[in-house]
Amino acid sequence: MRRIKLIRLCVSLAFVTSLTVAAAFEHGAFAQSLGLKLGEYKLLPRLSVLHRTGGIAGVNQRFRLSGSYELEQSPLAVYPPMVSFQNVEIWGSLISDLPHPAYVEDVDKILNLEGLFGQQVPVGAPFDVYKFSGETLDGSSIKLYAAVIGPWMYVRGGTTPPPGSADYFVHNLRMVARSGRSADLNDDGVVDAADYTALRDNMHNAGGAAVSDLTAGVTYDDWREQFGERVPDFAPIDTMWAGATSGFAAAAATPEPSSALLALLCGLVVLSWRNK
Repeated sequence: MRRIKLIRLCVSLAFVTSLTVAAAFEHGAFAQSLGLKLGEYKLLPRLSVLHRTGGIAGVNQRFRLSGSYELEQSPLAVYPPMVSFQNVEIWGSLISDLPHPAYVEDVDKILNLEGLFGQQVPVGAPFDVYKFSGETLDGSSIKLYAAVIGPWMYVRGGTTPPPGSADYFVHNLRMVARSGRSADLNDDGVVDAADYTALRDNMHNAGGAAVSDLTAGVTYDDWREQFGERVPDFAPIDTMWAGATSGFAAAAATPEPSSALLALLCGLVVLSWRNK
């Protein structure tokens, strides 16, 4: 009888512990302390934008994004794997041709990136796709999809205000980032001779370390290994995404793309990247 009670107690403790760990991970705490780092990513500002619309005043603003973040996976043996954004340092600068006060927005604060719950989507392809969901601080729901293609990570999605709400902003995110050190020093989308010139002109006389912020941490070996590398063309995935989501809305059926559709979308980008 004592053995049965002990077994029941152990099972109950294990169940409670699993729920606690899952809840902690969902709020980012578990991954932040014990997560397995999948990569460190730095944004490409010219391809990363946050679009804000709505509110009583009819705001329509675009912010150029810069900064970095880490992608971490839960050490729990679950499938599909749970992931999260960690150490997010992303800032948005207002894009405008008109004079305006210089200020930046904390994108993690706006979108609650570190608080989102992420899971890998089983697409059966040679790349990873993740779905992130949760709520922002103002109670809006947020959903993001991310495709990891080689060293590149493409994130797309946005927020939806609570039902019946008023004077809420809607945020739509498009973000391109690369893991590791990019040798595309002039940020024109391709690693070529011009980047070597920039690197050469900013090198120490000895040691091979770059001296300017532009080339900080990049070495000749980085440039040589990445020579000819191009940023993937994400236009096909944007076009297909727009068509897919509008089709779903018209049909009032599945509210989000299926795994097969996500595989098709990202597959187009993989093909365009490899064929360049």
